[in-house]
Amino acid sequence: MPSLTRVSSAVDATPARPRQRTPEWMIGLGVVAATVVICVIPQWRGTFFYYVGDQHEMFLPLWHHFGEQLRSGHWPTMEPDGWMGGNHAAEALTGIWNPINLAIFVGISFFNNLSLAAFTFMVGILGLLALGTFILAREYGAHRVPSAVVSVALPVSGFTLWYDASGWPDGLTAFTWVTYFWWATRRHSRGLLSPFVPFIFGYLAMTTGYPYAALGLVIVLIAIAVELTLQREYVRMVHLTVLGLCVGAVALLVFLPLLSTSGVTFRQQWAGVANNTFMVPSIEDLAASSSPTYLPPILNWGGQLQVIPSTYFAWFIIPLLPWIRWNSLKGQPRHLISLFVAGVVFLGLTLGPSNIWLFRWPLRMVEYLYLSASVLFAIALSAGLATDRVQQRATATAAIVLASTYLAWAVQPQLDSLIQLAGLALVAVLFTACLTAYLRSGLRALGIVLFAGTGLVVTLQTSVFPLTPSGQVPVYPLYDVARLKANTSNYHGTVLQLASMSGVTTDERQPGEIMFGNLPRAAGLVTVGSYTGLGFAKFADTLCMDYRGATCAEAFARLWQPADHGTDVALIDAMRVSTLVLQRSLLPDVVDRTPPPGWRVTSTNGVRTVWERDHPLLNDRRVSWSSPGVSILNDSSGPQREVVRYRCTEQAGRLLFARLDWPGYVARLDNHPIEVMNGPAGLVAINVPPGEHVLTLQFNTPGLRLGFIALAMATAVMILYTLVWRLRREAGPRSQWDIAQISANLE
Repeated sequence: MPSLTRVSSAVDATPARPRQRTPEWMIGLGVVAATVVICVIPQWRGTFFYYVGDQHEMFLPLWHHFGEQLRSGHWPTMEPDGWMGGNHAAEALTGIWNPINLAIFVGISFFNNLSLAAFTFMVGILGLLALGTFILAREYGAHRVPSAVVSVALPVSGFTLWYDASGWPDGLTAFTWVTYFWWATRRHSRGLLSPFVPFIFGYLAMTTGYPYAALGLVIVLIAIAVELTLQREYVRMVHLTVLGLCVGAVALLVFLPLLSTSGVTFRQQWAGVANNTFMVPSIEDLAASSSPTYLPPILNWGGQLQVIPSTYFAWFIIPLLPWIRWNSLKGQPRHLISLFVAGVVFLGLTLGPSNIWLFRWPLRMVEYLYLSASVLFAIALSAGLATDRVQQRATATAAIVLASTYLAWAVQPQLDSLIQLAGLALVAVLFTACLTAYLRSGLRALGIVLFAGTGLVVTLQTSVFPLTPSGQVPVYPLYDVARLKANTSNYHGTVLQLASMSGVTTDERQPGEIMFGNLPRAAGLVTVGSYTGLGFAKFADTLCMDYRGATCAEAFARLWQPADHGTDVALIDAMRVSTLVLQRSLLPDVVDRTPPPGWRVTSTNGVRTVWERDHPLLNDRRVSWSSPGVSILNDSSGPQREVVRYRCTEQAGRLLFARLDWPGYVARLDNHPIEVMNGPAGLVAINVPPGEHVLTLQFNTPGLRLGFIALAMATAVMILYTLVWRLRREAGPRSQWDIAQISANLE
């Protein structure tokens, strides 16, 4: 800390010179530009920063596939050839009802480099998040400079950058739209904005399909409702209630298919409260959130501790607390009620149990807590820094920085001490610079140092994290779509890969010869294995297939056995698989065998052996087996509808379809209802009567019709409400807590 014996008060006493005020929109664009520049640093430091975890295994490959489908005129709500991962409407997280998402899907489909696509779109969304944070802080009365500073810092805070932007894009988009919804709803509650604007942002947040978006929307509405109630603004409270009900109606479209389908999936048990300490932060993690090198002792996958700064907030927030003029907040309690209420609720949820119904891993709430804290900090900083008792304040800051560094060391003492020292030195130097800049030139100079410091901290963090265990060779994600297609060019028809994640090596994954999750989708393959957040329990049990398409060795034998006791067809035939990819390390005793009759080896190497049918099943028909005496005369198949004309010469027959029996399938025989049965491995099976008939199998996503009705009604109500609001807008004077006046006074 600097040794300061005398502080001039000229910074605060000098009267402001008349100057032309920069338009607000230009400041907003500057915030976006600064954020984008800083967010380029992680990509510069590591090419795959924005392309790890679920980003690599689920989202980007699937979004690339969706974009190609949309460009060819297909709306991807259900794809039976996606098997466990093909029920897109029920998955919810696919975000197929969100128009911004659809535009992103199409844009990504033009990229061959999925890592570059992820970087491009994630940085763009981070810029939008920064702008949303800026206007929210301004809405609550914060000065421009503090608002801009926290707006640039929040997108590169630990969880938002290291989890959302790099691996959970649905979380990032949800958080972004909740931020805009908060701003628009708060502004509407003051009678300054059309109700249709917050409804649109609420729709965008809800249709990301991310449960925490719905939770965030509810908390924001409750917080603003408390504020209006305490201010006795009962008419506006009614307005807010109408808005909240209409936004809540959108949830039916998104989540009813999920809840209606859960009975056959992995996620049959939703209710309950439990705490297994997985991804659960603590008060200590929040207390050290300004340390750039603090790695929280939070359980991660594989029972490991965090190797990234997931609870990092901003390097300057906590060290600057001793310098804040807290008395400046005393005159503003009325208009900060909603901010305090939301912040307290977000804090409680961040420190809550690991599981509450749909909501898992409370670490996901930390960014919502940081959003509230950022706005409050910007408001407090708007009054400038305190310039009295400098020695005491500097001592307090030094103690905070040293304590945070000690906590960072104590949590993971095995971490290279140079990293901790670098973090300590960087924060000390930056804080000295920002304090000196403020004392000499005021709030704007302080803001410049805080901006620069945020970029330097991101550079440090992305240079030393994530930690890689000694001797471990990093596995680089697959990203080249053209290469994926080239390495699977000899695959035909439906592809089934038998491979294990635990046994996969770097050499196997890097060229794309073994792929998990949705990567085969990006390669244009029709594949049984894919990424799913739901799963289909019966099918998964049969093939011991996990949510990323990995299997066990026992699955091979099950493929060649009869699908069940009532059929004589092997499971591999019932699924209409034409290409079988065998991982050598999983099936060392199988890969060198002679394939069964009707199959042949098309390629083999040290990684995989590929078997293919002598005559691959390349047509679209999905009737995979019919009992003796049943002849298929015609089979016209589409993603959600299949029409089969058959002739049965026996007393009764049975048809088996290469479709999973998701809830929503209905069948009609010559326009009369007929039962759809859950067959072997969860496949659709139908018992049919003798004679010549036309069987129609139709899939209607359960809950979707009600969801669309609810959306239409909500939209109609909002349109009517907006018209009434415009016609009857209050023309009286603004209330005493007008934020525009507060902001003007601060500046």
